Amino acid sequence: MAKKVTQLSFADVMGAIDGRDDIDCSNKGLTSLDGCPEKVKGNFNCSGNKLPSLAGAPKKIKGDFNCSSNQLKSLDGGPEEVKGDYDCSNNHLSSLAGCPVFVMGDFSCSGNKLKSLKEEIVSSAGTILTGCPELVEGDFNCSRNQLETIEGSPKIVGGDFDCSYNHLITLKDSPEIIFGDFYCSGNQLLSLEGAPREVFGSFDCSGNQLTSLKGSPKKVKGNFNCSCNQLTSLKGTPQEVEAFECSGNMLTSLKRSPEKVKGNFDCSMNQLTSLSGAPKKVKGTFNCSGNQLATLECELKKVGGDFLCEENAQPFVEEEIRVTKNVKGNVLA
Repeated sequence: MAKKVTQLSFADVMGAIDGRDDIDCSNKGLTSLDGCPEKVKGNFNCSGNKLPSLAGAPKKIKGDFNCSSNQLKSLDGGPEEVKGDYDCSNNHLSSLAGCPVFVMGDFSCSGNKLKSLKEEIVSSAGTILTGCPELVEGDFNCSRNQLETIEGSPKIVGGDFDCSYNHLITLKDSPEIIFGDFYCSGNQLLSLEGAPREVFGSFDCSGNQLTSLKGSPKKVKGNFNCSCNQLTSLKGTPQEVEAFECSGNMLTSLKRSPEKVKGNFDCSMNQLTSLSGAPKKVKGTFNCSGNQLATLECELKKVGGDFLCEENAQPFVEEEIRVTKNVKGNVLA
């Protein structure tokens, strides 16, 4: 026999509150938001409860809104206006219908059951597309869902865009410009076609099924991580990045590597027999361990950090490496 859930409303636990300050009713066992004030001038946190619905929630919140870790299947009845962050992560959402059109802070719907970021509602006036916010001024996080596409995602994202650990097979409909970091790791991507054209932060496409980097952003100002794919070529790589990681692929050549790397360069665990094509200068650590290298001859002349070349076809001697490479850090051979 199923255990009966005790019904517990906001009013039962919090009493009469006018909404002039922050309201924290998290982890109270609430099953209903009945009794909430209509407007809250601070933050509103109802996370960690047993809420099946947002009915009764405040309509306008000047701070952050956090309804994460409940039992929500829908955002219907939730606030129409949130000036800060909106966090509805770790629920049972299959739709984002009911969320605001604009979010002035971060928006997170990670850890739900979303298969789509948009929803078609047919009314007497015709078909209406609803769902995801159109504009998110902070970070947008839809990771750890069941998305096969990011169609319907915000047109403008002011911070990071995280769609990692879904079932994505395409990046079509990504925003063209990302002002923060872009994460699409842990999906089923065969291609980067449709990726943002420019990323002002880092770009992480690791842990997919990529055989090519065609479609990569033209500019990445942060780190570029394409590790743990099935790459046989680096064609399509941005030519200037902060740090570069292509470990755990099937590369036999470093041709088309970035020309300038300001941080670390990691090409370990590939099938390289030569370092030809490596950058001339790496300001961080250079790691070429776990390949099939019989020689370290290449364009690389200066390494600002450590030089790692363990577990290759031929053992190398530190003294010989330092003669040909200006290594500021340690040499592990």
